[in-house]
Amino acid sequence: MKGGALVDGAIVHRYEEVRSITARARRVSVTFHLYVGLIVGAVLVIAGLTGSLIVFWQPIDAALNPELLAPDGACTESASRSVDELVAAVRAKLPPGGHLSSVDLPDHERPLLWAWYRIPAPQAGWDDTYTLFVRPCSGAVTGPRLWNSQQRPWGGPLMSALIQLHTSLWLNEGSLLLGHHLLSFGSVLLMGSILIGYYLWWPSQHMWRSAFTIKRGARGRRLHYDLHKVAGASAGGLLLLSLFTAIHMYEPWTQVIDSGVNLLSPVADLDAPPSMSDPLAGGASISTGMALEIAMAKLPGARPVSIEFPSDEHGVYLVTLDTDAVWKTQISIEQYSGAVLRVQGPHAASAGDHVLGWLFPLHTGQAFGLPGRILMVVLGLVPACLYITGLILWWWKR
Repeated sequence: MKGGALVDGAIVHRYEEVRSITARARRVSVTFHLYVGLIVGAVLVIAGLTGSLIVFWQPIDAALNPELLAPDGACTESASRSVDELVAAVRAKLPPGGHLSSVDLPDHERPLLWAWYRIPAPQAGWDDTYTLFVRPCSGAVTGPRLWNSQQRPWGGPLMSALIQLHTSLWLNEGSLLLGHHLLSFGSVLLMGSILIGYYLWWPSQHMWRSAFTIKRGARGRRLHYDLHKVAGASAGGLLLLSLFTAIHMYEPWTQVIDSGVNLLSPVADLDAPPSMSDPLAGGASISTGMALEIAMAKLPGARPVSIEFPSDEHGVYLVTLDTDAVWKTQISIEQYSGAVLRVQGPHAASAGDHVLGWLFPLHTGQAFGLPGRILMVVLGLVPACLYITGLILWWWKR
């Protein structure tokens, strides 16, 4: 009898220890979830709201700037001028010191050719970026328009300012890149906070229905708690995916994620030598139109998206093609001989390449077409809902 009492006492003691450890873990989890949400969550609110606005940034930009971006009348693809003619029209309008870096070719959301060029900015970490716009049938050029300036991140058009706010919080200075670090490391903390939120929310076996329910007639604190709970539980997985695909755009996470994927499946870009042209081969550079023809011959039927020009005598043409896959194909072409140096795309790609190729389309919603983009607009509003309801709950608790 005495031995049984000792055993029962030991069990009770162990149970109390487990309860104590669980209670401490829960208190620590609540504290982490609370303060990461209150402090770093504000950054996610900015990123979410700006992300919602820039999902359809090109149509919005065209509506806000009709004098620059008005379509070229009844222009058809068959009546469009050649790429070489359009590029020549752009070069004729470049200001002194302007360096043409790339062109985006017309499509259904962007009926004009967009030409991107850079001008050195004194006392800045990088050049100012400008755009010129060319009507594909008439060849008329409009612009220039400042797009991005380190010293004036809000000095360009509204959509550019929102994109810079979304990607850098207007805080990048020189080589410090404070905005990038705040967003990338803050996103990692927020991913941890979301996972902890799921741990705190996880319902018992018979409570799953109420865990996704806002109580009828709820008001005040109960209403805000239910809104916070349901919004977080319903959208938390998508927010985790959005944050993960976002940090892949920033170092050191790009290298970390690429190397991790490479351990499971070879990633072609990690081991491939850089594509370079050989100026010693002699001769002049091939034309833009010829580079495009060479790329199109590799993938007949693909739609040309953009052309990046060689940055110097060792640079290459980089032609981006849309093959109706989730991620696009990039073809590197030697600028003197026209030789195809590398083809990077979904065709004949490894599983690792497919994983990395999907990340950006998932982040923008383009992986699932128009429904995916609309979903990203709605998802961008969720952080504001979570932040406001969480802030109110914290304030009332105090």
